[in-house]
Amino acid sequence: MATPQSVIHGSTRPRDVVLLSSLLGLAMLTLWELPLQAARHGGIAFVGVWLLGLLVLALPLLLLEFMLGKRSRRSPLEGFAFLTREADARRFWRAAAWGSSLAAVLALAAVALVAGGYINYLVREAGLGSAAVNEVSSTGPALPLGTGSLLILAAGLSLLAPAIRSVLLTGVLALVLVLLAIAALGGLGMAELLYSATPLDAGDWRAAFQLSLLSLGGGLGVLWVGGMRLPREAALGRLALGLIGLQLLLGLLLMLALAPFVAVQAINAGSGLQIVPTGPSVWLLLVALLLIALLALKLIAEPVLLRLTEKGLQRLPAVVLVFASGAVLAEAIWFFGHKDGVQSLLTVLGALLLLVLLGQSIFTGWAMKISHARKELALPGEAIYNVWRVAVRLVVPLAILWVLTLYLP
Repeated sequence: MATPQSVIHGSTRPRDVVLLSSLLGLAMLTLWELPLQAARHGGIAFVGVWLLGLLVLALPLLLLEFMLGKRSRRSPLEGFAFLTREADARRFWRAAAWGSSLAAVLALAAVALVAGGYINYLVREAGLGSAAVNEVSSTGPALPLGTGSLLILAAGLSLLAPAIRSVLLTGVLALVLVLLAIAALGGLGMAELLYSATPLDAGDWRAAFQLSLLSLGGGLGVLWVGGMRLPREAALGRLALGLIGLQLLLGLLLMLALAPFVAVQAINAGSGLQIVPTGPSVWLLLVALLLIALLALKLIAEPVLLRLTEKGLQRLPAVVLVFASGAVLAEAIWFFGHKDGVQSLLTVLGALLLLVLLGQSIFTGWAMKISHARKELALPGEAIYNVWRVAVRLVVPLAILWVLTLYLP
């Protein structure tokens, strides 16, 4: 039985799917620290390999996840159950969907903790908190105030009517682009030296491919939901290429805007100093990053919220349950590990997402019926479809396995 239209609510315009997916991608580029990675692993040469990875690895996965959502018309958990029944495949493939739901909760905690640090930074720079309050927010056992505030705001955003959310999200994305562009102007001079090209070794290539696989938010279910909301006649190839191009533009803007932070981090690490970036462009950048994090939290929660709605839970208790789970996990991580705990969370999240993408790729390439995938993708030619199929069957799984070796002790 098809998913009720009351569950598949929100915009179905391909343009909106691209814009919101790019917003998630921008949040992931921040979470996985594209500017810092580029500075450490070869500068602009690293960016070139990242772009290659976007085209060879991320693009097939992007098409794959959009296609799975478009085919199933259900949330990732219910959708994978539908697809395995349709393909007469074993139930263990559904582990990828459960991994995706777990990754969504981990990502809620990770994004909220990282972005909560931005709020604490702004509060300290503005002199709005006492020294004692700032110290507790930075190193105390309680969840930082900024983290809790973001989760509450994102929960409120998830309760707005779909039409209002669509307009609000688009408007905020436009504002983010303006703020990022202004902040990028402030980092132009420093970026030229910071991202100068240096020779790449195998470790640099692996790091770039890791970023390519993780930087679009694949495996969290957000792209799946985007595909689920697309009209049947939507051209996935054109949509995916547009998203890749926008991701590259946003990534370059982010590298320029964050150049002062990356440079200061390098100075602090080498000299033991504690210099912090200041100035209007820094404030604009942090506001942009906070808006990105806020909307990303809403997007990340949506696949799990849809699943709970499919099970008959009303929107309000579903929102409370999902965001409370993220808050509890964030509090536990901060209580036991502080900054080291956040880094460990990012490591676990990255490995889990790669495993989810590996499962999705192998299922689609080897278990799903060829005719079903070809019909939903609607690619312009048989040769292009065959290239995509070889990518998801062989190239992407092998690349993911290679990147996963980064997580071995």
